[in-house]
Amino acid sequence: MCGTGILDLYMSSQPHSGAIQVGTSLPKGCYVMLHIGAGPSLADKHSSPLVVAEDRNRFDLIGDIWIERLDEELAKHIQTACEPSHYNIDNFPYDRHLYAFVRRVPDVEQSRYEGMGELFAVAALSRLVHPTSVGSRYCALIHHFGLKDFAIQAIQFTGVSPDVFLDQDNRRDWLSVEDCECLRKLMQWVPSDRAMFGRVHRAYWYHEYALRSYHLDARWPLIVSGFEALVNTNSQEVTRQFCFRVGRLAAEFNVQLTERELGRAYALRSKLVHAENFLFGLDSILPKVQHNALYAKLEALLRLTIKKCLLDDTFAAHFRDREAVEARWPLPQRPKKKSP
Repeated sequence: MCGTGILDLYMSSQPHSGAIQVGTSLPKGCYVMLHIGAGPSLADKHSSPLVVAEDRNRFDLIGDIWIERLDEELAKHIQTACEPSHYNIDNFPYDRHLYAFVRRVPDVEQSRYEGMGELFAVAALSRLVHPTSVGSRYCALIHHFGLKDFAIQAIQFTGVSPDVFLDQDNRRDWLSVEDCECLRKLMQWVPSDRAMFGRVHRAYWYHEYALRSYHLDARWPLIVSGFEALVNTNSQEVTRQFCFRVGRLAAEFNVQLTERELGRAYALRSKLVHAENFLFGLDSILPKVQHNALYAKLEALLRLTIKKCLLDDTFAAHFRDREAVEARWPLPQRPKKKSP
């Protein structure tokens, strides 16, 4: 995760807009990540209201990082900057953003776009609270954030999918106020001087990589690998370790996963990893109609486990090292074979 240490509190309630008086310094730039998507229905506005609304257009997370509903014109300009310009085709942009993650440009950056990396970390942490499709397709550096005559520099990243894909049953593609209250507690993990346990860190990134993968064939091994990062302690009986320890986690978080389902989940993972077939050709292990439901439970359980690790140091300590895992979830001894 990227970070620059504990951030100074952001003092002003709103970015300055308008002309700058002679002799005063220009406002600092900001990194911005737009969340483009469909907003809540009238019913959803009451049950799970957006974190930003007409009477509350900003939610502070930590220091110089916050969530904001941007001015319509500014949001349209950011989208225009980040989308292909085409040629001889007129573009009539309209505002499609729900809100934006915003981070003031740090006074000192050790690497290019370091502050943008922190927003990636914030978005990934937010998906542990509630998965949303906010990705890196609409990222920009706004020079002198708050001026009417601003310049916008689109930031394009390679090496990872710019898009995030949600479970087909996830209708709520936005963060609520309650979600962001929890996210605020997770912000302690943004600064780079706060290190996760290695097992937890690997599981955290396998979760994020899975959500950035479109095909379920690719997501399945990534989610299972996230669990393996947490609970596997040796190269012997890996299936048994997975089924037993993930089963104990499922019971702890009240996720309905049977030992048989976990065995099938690991069997599918093995077939996919060894390229023996695609999911659609593995009906003999699990019928196609059951793939999405089982995957959704696995993903949800991994998310709950990682989130508790980041919020509860005592729980996280169970994943400190091999000895801690085995002490918390010792494998039951196999019954001795009867003598003939």
